[in-house]
Amino acid sequence: MILHITLPEDWAGARRTGRYTASTRGATFFEVGFLHASEDARQAAAVAAAFYADRPDAFLVALDEEALAGSGFAVRREPGDPADPASECFPHVHPGTQARDHIPVPLMTPVAMPGAEARVLRQDTAEAAALQDAGWTVRSRSWGARLHLADDADLAPYRDLVAAAEAQGVEVRVLETADSLALRALDAEAAPRFPRTDGSFHTPLSDDLEARLDGEDGVAVGAFAGAELIGVTLLFRTHGADGDVRWDVDRTAVRQGHEGRGLGKAVKAASVLATHARGGRIWGTGGAEVNAASLRMNEALGFALEPLWLALVPPTPAPTNAG
Repeated sequence: MILHITLPEDWAGARRTGRYTASTRGATFFEVGFLHASEDARQAAAVAAAFYADRPDAFLVALDEEALAGSGFAVRREPGDPADPASECFPHVHPGTQARDHIPVPLMTPVAMPGAEARVLRQDTAEAAALQDAGWTVRSRSWGARLHLADDADLAPYRDLVAAAEAQGVEVRVLETADSLALRALDAEAAPRFPRTDGSFHTPLSDDLEARLDGEDGVAVGAFAGAELIGVTLLFRTHGADGDVRWDVDRTAVRQGHEGRGLGKAVKAASVLATHARGGRIWGTGGAEVNAASLRMNEALGFALEPLWLALVPPTPAPTNAG
């Protein structure tokens, strides 16, 4: 892996065209004939101190030599000072067998700042685009989805999903106050298996959970094998700034050993039926992109995927201290 120092304006232009045309500050690939790079952070620091000291927004991008070779580029170690053959060698990316005046952007990756805090933004926002133009990269992705049902919607598919679970001897019903200890125990059992990303992660159940479920704005639906709670989904009604009333899924969990039986679908389907009877017409849910099973389950229930949420982290600034 070799390093290149870039500027936000060069990177932003490359993202728009897919072609990175700079070679170094103030010179293009076409003019120089190759892309300037550094072997490591020490060399990058020397370059940054010499040429980018007045640009604290300069940052590092990485290039994989095998990927470059596979795309027809040649990386040659050549003297940093062409007039001095004995000067320290730096990697230069030459067109090789490809007569190109640029590097394709997919071959370049901004180096994420280690330990940086992410900013979670919807992918279709101007702010997300601006940050990526400035070298921010995606550390993780989360998804959100919406379900819309009319007053006279056909609810038979949801009843069928509940019936499929009941055919296995499972009872599916709205939870009562007496079930709260079992609900909390199942949530604690399932917590370590929840995927954790910057935008989607498990949180402890609130202390006022029972009071919220006793009110009009909370519903929990469980699946029971005998007296044991083996699946649950939890929803709360929210009132949006636009006036929309929506039932948001807070969490869905299935006890280990009972996965693959359709219990997640069954409790979610039952929750749609229960809240539709209360006047619910819009539902929201979400999760981590890595949780593909959850996404498939919600799509099967009719939820439509919305633009992803991106956890963006800043790039590593070009160091200006060679020490």
